[in-house]
Amino acid sequence: MPEFIESYPIAGLKPAPYNPRRLSEEAFDRLQRSLALFGCVKPVIINGNQILVAGHQRTKSLTAIGQTHTPAILLDGHVSTQDEIQFNLLHNSVETASSKVRVPPSGPDAHGWEWIQPQDITAVSRSNAAIQAEIRRLVTRYGTWGSVVADSDGRVILNNDYAVVVADLRLPLLCYRLSVQEADELAVWLDGEYGVYDYSHLGIKAYSQHWCQMHRLGGDEGDSNKSTTYERHVLPALRPGQRVMDFGAGELAYIKRVKDQGFDAHWYEPHVKAAGKQNALDVAATVSHIRDLQRDVPANGLYDVVVLDSVLNSVTSLAFENAVMTACNSLVAADGTFYTGTRSLGSAERRMSGKKARNNGRYRRSIEFLDEDGFTASFRKGVWTMQRFHDPESLRALMERFFGEVEIRGNPNGSNIYAVCRRPLALPAERRRAALELEFNMEYPGSYRHNRHKPLVEALMRACRERDGD
Repeated sequence: MPEFIESYPIAGLKPAPYNPRRLSEEAFDRLQRSLALFGCVKPVIINGNQILVAGHQRTKSLTAIGQTHTPAILLDGHVSTQDEIQFNLLHNSVETASSKVRVPPSGPDAHGWEWIQPQDITAVSRSNAAIQAEIRRLVTRYGTWGSVVADSDGRVILNNDYAVVVADLRLPLLCYRLSVQEADELAVWLDGEYGVYDYSHLGIKAYSQHWCQMHRLGGDEGDSNKSTTYERHVLPALRPGQRVMDFGAGELAYIKRVKDQGFDAHWYEPHVKAAGKQNALDVAATVSHIRDLQRDVPANGLYDVVVLDSVLNSVTSLAFENAVMTACNSLVAADGTFYTGTRSLGSAERRMSGKKARNNGRYRRSIEFLDEDGFTASFRKGVWTMQRFHDPESLRALMERFFGEVEIRGNPNGSNIYAVCRRPLALPAERRRAALELEFNMEYPGSYRHNRHKPLVEALMRACRERDGD
């Protein structure tokens, strides 16, 4: 079982490399002032190997105000990296006001740490079922790793979701008591901004994003996992004689169907999964896609139809997103059409607040949090991956940077939104070249790049000069 240590030496802690929170100078100053006023009312979480699982900013702030010790929960034995990350995410994000819990009142002078027995915990209201499900899993596996803050009247003001789970499991609850007045003052401080999610420092690699690829049309998720981008928007609009290109074609299910229907179809996938190998990439297959395009573009020109299906969900940064869209702009003929479909921001927000935690047997992603740019991060199979989400307004704004005619389709409250675009815009040559160099010569594990992209880049630069005019 975890051990609560009221005064643990900060100097002995080793920070984890995956803390997803970033504090501004203003937020860091606010946290220091809060700790100076109220003390550290929420223990940090430490793995058995002295890795600081959660509480990085708190320990930095305590050190900055001259404190050398912190209250801490010391987890018993080894905790997997996956679960360390879940502890971190929950510890940073479980402070919600949706659930309401009460504990027995105490004397007005009560102040400090105490244990409350499960029969004395009352869940007045419940919310955040997905978060509570993940808390329950971690408590069941590792024991009582969290705590709450309550006032002398018995009102819990911090970590109500954790208290609900502990009460349901009939386990004791660690509680820090304050007077009613102090609790009201602390609640005001808790409403402040104490950092935002920022995944940029996690070093997420584009090649890890192959874990996000969909299994279409008879893959391991079956025919039910169809592409609504293709089924609803691309296939009904195709006309005889059109040349079609799928950028980020995944496992090629739909573009090969288009080819089988007699269309002149081409594709590019930078992260082809090697046959029979769980976590290996077939770079030679990607190079064959590039060679096909470098032969086809000079001979036949740019494409009547370019499809970008679900790829925007898998970019790792805004810069990467810009490069993807620049490359797609570079492939569309002057009178061609560009189609894209992407999971909506609303679908991500609903999933994160939904009734069920997702566990598909391959990885867990039941706890996710959006950063300020609409990205989430998940730890899958020992690597970080990212997902990017748009709402109709942000998708339109992105498309209008690359196309003169933009139509946004789909229910804004649905799972997916789509864009159908025409009239590709002329872009600065330096910007176009940089994006094509990046997109067609992606980094692979071990910092490897195939460097077989240059003839294609030059072919597309020439084609775009002809399309746009010098």
